[in-house]
Amino acid sequence: MNPEEYERMHALETDYWWFVGRRRIVQTLLEHTIPHLPSPEPRLVDLGCGTGANLPMLRESVGANGSVVGLDFSPLALRFARQHLHDLSGLALSQGDAMQLPLRDECADCVTMLDVLEHLSDDNKALREVARILKPGGAIILTVPAYGHLWSAHDEALHHFRRYEKYQLRARLREAGLKVDKLSFAMSLLPPAAYLWRRMVLPRLPKRPRDATRHSQGAVLPALPGPLNEAMIRVLEAEGRLMLKRPLRFGTSLVALAWK
Repeated sequence: MNPEEYERMHALETDYWWFVGRRRIVQTLLEHTIPHLPSPEPRLVDLGCGTGANLPMLRESVGANGSVVGLDFSPLALRFARQHLHDLSGLALSQGDAMQLPLRDECADCVTMLDVLEHLSDDNKALREVARILKPGGAIILTVPAYGHLWSAHDEALHHFRRYEKYQLRARLREAGLKVDKLSFAMSLLPPAAYLWRRMVLPRLPKRPRDATRHSQGAVLPALPGPLNEAMIRVLEAEGRLMLKRPLRFGTSLVALAWK
């Protein structure tokens, strides 16, 4: 992928409602989680950090005495992140494989995996690696795409191996020795629209549509007017607050908080 594509991806992940809204949900969960972590100076590891759009929020969330390690398989994505985040203190970037982490046992207070697990051929192995690097009492916050029946060319373009049912994600976390605290759907307004978009609209789109945003080598995200983009972000903010009290029963994503 060329540098221009990474620049475009970073801009999209910085401003597009889906990415911003997901970031707000994760931030809400972190505010709930961080006071209960093993260390008052928490070390957070973000697996699959990509171009680093989430790293400023993660760094802010762990507080002035905390630190963040962003890890990604792509050296080019990490090079881009370094260029844009060079002045962010308490941040380190590392290249590595999520299924064989280059990190010592029990080195992390918290791990985030934001739409990463579905990209890995062996999700069991990856979650066991997460459990290995977490301190006792440490936490993982992760998001994945939901509903196998929504599988489409969108998932193929994003190089997904799977979409998850709720019971499947719960089972994967438990198999890794992690205790599930919260497991909720998110993006609750999207299932009907997503089904229509993927089954009826997406197959008919030309290869390079003018009225949509391309992400990750071919996936198409429909562009929204600014006010609607902001409104969708507010909806997802509200979802994040709500799932602290009770899980949402449907949505195109799953969000989990689990403890070691």
